[in-house]
Amino acid sequence: MNISIKKSNYTTKQGQSAILFDCFSGKYRKKINANVYVSSEHYNQVINQISRIDPKHVSLNIALKKLDEKKDLALYNYVKEKWSNEELENFLKSGIELYSLDEYVRNEFGETKNKITHKDYINVVKVFKKHLNISKRIQFEELLDEQSILTFKINAIKDDIKQSSINSYVKKLKVIMNSAYKDGHISERFNVPESVIEEISTNPREIITYKEIEEGIAKITNIHQAQSVALFLMMLSCKGMYPADIMNYKKVERDNIDEILINELFEKGSEYIKFKKSKKSTKYKYVRITHTIKKLARILKSTFYLTHFRKYSDILAPYNDPYHIFAIDIAVNNNIYKNLWNFYQKMIKSVLNYSFTSARDSFNLILEDQEMTNQTRNILTGNITQKELTRMDITKLSDARDKMRNIEDHVNREFRTTDLVEILTNKLKLIGNNLDEITLENWKTPKSFIASINKFK
Repeated sequence: MNISIKKSNYTTKQGQSAILFDCFSGKYRKKINANVYVSSEHYNQVINQISRIDPKHVSLNIALKKLDEKKDLALYNYVKEKWSNEELENFLKSGIELYSLDEYVRNEFGETKNKITHKDYINVVKVFKKHLNISKRIQFEELLDEQSILTFKINAIKDDIKQSSINSYVKKLKVIMNSAYKDGHISERFNVPESVIEEISTNPREIITYKEIEEGIAKITNIHQAQSVALFLMMLSCKGMYPADIMNYKKVERDNIDEILINELFEKGSEYIKFKKSKKSTKYKYVRITHTIKKLARILKSTFYLTHFRKYSDILAPYNDPYHIFAIDIAVNNNIYKNLWNFYQKMIKSVLNYSFTSARDSFNLILEDQEMTNQTRNILTGNITQKELTRMDITKLSDARDKMRNIEDHVNREFRTTDLVEILTNKLKLIGNNLDEITLENWKTPKSFIASINKFK
């Protein structure tokens, strides 16, 4: 049996010719359409490749290579497995998977992205496939059809996907498709129908009130809801943390010579934590660890050991570390991180009807109303680098220090966070979680820790 790959002599009106498997042995001859179409003028049959002149040369050459591999496998099975002519034909007729959007995002596109961003774009492809009811790999051409994008939007709305999320998915798909265009996988630009992306009217940010949080605590019926409120208060007390900050903040070590802010600006007898202003930023927000923050950390650390130690101990900071709650690399365990926060987002909304981002909004709105120098504001908002700090007049930093303490006190008074922590602690007792029985300070040894945890099965 001989099998060669040839171009059909027939050319369509669009100048395309089918690639064929040409099978022959003695009197037997069969030509099988491989369902790959090429430009007659750009195809070199001798080397079975498409010229670089063709705008689709990358994806077509990948397809032609797959056809070559399929041909070799067919010949191998024909000889070794003693396939019949019919078995050979059926195998070749099954065709190949063309270079898909799935493969492109996983491979070429992902090379230029970090792990988290790459996973995000892989998820975008999955979302489109889900709402277009596509179970197999999705081809570029399927998304170049504007009707497909309209169908995606209609189906996404039916599944209660918010317009803001639809906008985000479509914009990210456009990034992928534009990249594929530049890489030569598609010959035309991706166009988004005007009606798909809609303007989102943003509601004015609102400051959550003490009363609302107090009423939310009263609604708590389980430990997970209590944890969500504690997380919210932690974010609020720590200058408007985001969920990722809760996972990644670090206790500042005073003997670190690089910590100029701590050694020159902040109070000598206090301890501090820090977290990045944003994912890619090199600037940090610094937070003084107040008595209230210590209590919140204790609540969170204790309760998360109760709820997550048995199945997810690897995401928790060591039990004898009083400062940190979690120990998880978000870049490596992004799915665990997302699942965790998706769950607690639902919990916080069930009692407060606010999202965690409201904690930062509330802090920032209070900050906007305060009079202070740009220097102090930059330090409070994490908008200053270590290099910039070294250029400041150290003698003037005492005013900034006093102002920052005043802001902290103002936030605590505005939300009465100390009172709320006590109310939350009492609520935990009422629902069967007396934190006095699992005091972190008592966890001196693994034995004492295990004994404490086992009280709450």
